[in-house]
Amino acid sequence: MLCRGKVMTQNYDMPGYTLHVTPSDKFKDVTVSVRFKAPLDQKTATARTLLGFVLTTATKTYPTVMDLSGYLDELYGARLGASIAAKGAADIITLTSRCVNQAYLPVEDDLITKQVQLLDDLIHNPLADGDAFDDTIVRLKKKEIADRIVAGMDDKMSYANDELLKYMGEFNTPLSVMSLGSLEDLDVITPQSLYKTYQAMLEEDDVHVYVIGDVPDNIAEVFEKNLNLGTTKPNIPANYTFESTKNDVLEVFEDQDIVQTKLELGYTTGVDFTDPDCEAMSLTADILGGYSQSRLFRHVREERSLCYYISAGYNPFGAVMAISSGINQDNIDAVKDLVAEDLADMQAGNVTEDELALAKMMVVCSLESAYDSPSYMISLQYNRDITGKKQTIAQYIDAINAVSVQDIVRCANKIRLDTVYVLRGKEDAHD
Repeated sequence: MLCRGKVMTQNYDMPGYTLHVTPSDKFKDVTVSVRFKAPLDQKTATARTLLGFVLTTATKTYPTVMDLSGYLDELYGARLGASIAAKGAADIITLTSRCVNQAYLPVEDDLITKQVQLLDDLIHNPLADGDAFDDTIVRLKKKEIADRIVAGMDDKMSYANDELLKYMGEFNTPLSVMSLGSLEDLDVITPQSLYKTYQAMLEEDDVHVYVIGDVPDNIAEVFEKNLNLGTTKPNIPANYTFESTKNDVLEVFEDQDIVQTKLELGYTTGVDFTDPDCEAMSLTADILGGYSQSRLFRHVREERSLCYYISAGYNPFGAVMAISSGINQDNIDAVKDLVAEDLADMQAGNVTEDELALAKMMVVCSLESAYDSPSYMISLQYNRDITGKKQTIAQYIDAINAVSVQDIVRCANKIRLDTVYVLRGKEDAHD
């Protein structure tokens, strides 16, 4: 049984993948997450995004959306989905299935086997003819992804952060690659070229499979019999520390027809996911701008009313930190100055025990909530599996609680401003 502070996960070397099983009778569903990892590359990012959504739309066994949906209904309302993520230097396609625990059914039915067989069908039996995916499905999913990309561009908060990372990453590093992809790359993908992306995924991706739920004792045998992904692939590095080549802080201004100016500040930290200072750096960003009691929120928004929102976020997979804010254009310099003052104050050693205690409490409460969420538990474990960081949730909490004020000050002094991106309204643009 799964219990707080002690998650018993069993790991198995399977044909072409590593299987991670966390038995638990706590959840009503059994969650299975299959994660394909490849190097993050602008040339393949868009195609891999499209591939993930094509694979979960239809198979030769269930050749229409209605057919697949109908089979999921037969599995007592099972759910199926795909997601794409960039983590450091890795591009990850995730296929997830959730099916009700057998114990909650009025009849006997080997749902876990059917669940694994369905995932195998998605992976090995896609709706394709020879060396090309079904044209109708590809066109349908291309439109859906194009709509998502456009929606992201219309969301100016998201757009401004993406642009910051592109300029900060100098358009040629993993930091600058957006996992969702681009409209330009999406337009040239064909059913034939997408099939080549699919073949490369099967042949080259590093794969981890996670299972959480009330599973039978022979769960490893079920997977070995029903999901074979070939030979074990070499481990593909996910950990990545962005190292800027800029001699001076880069400032970029873009003008659009918007009302609220977006100010994005990008910083290098030199601290990645496996660095001993990772937990301390995360808390440093939180104290600076991670929640409503943080310094930036209090000083810039509440006391000076210079922004509509402001937050700081640390990305351990790229070893960078970003501060995002929505402001009036006339306040750009004032906000930049206040942010610099707050960071300099922390670098000078002015951090209180109360600030640190509050930040720890926020993080620990979030981590403890993972025990109630299979998807959160899988995400936390996967982050560690792909970076080689041997750490349970309980050990993660212990590491957070062990951080001292001196650790925060040391981390604050590693933070360096690298790039400033400003998205301004056209009507108020300055030369």
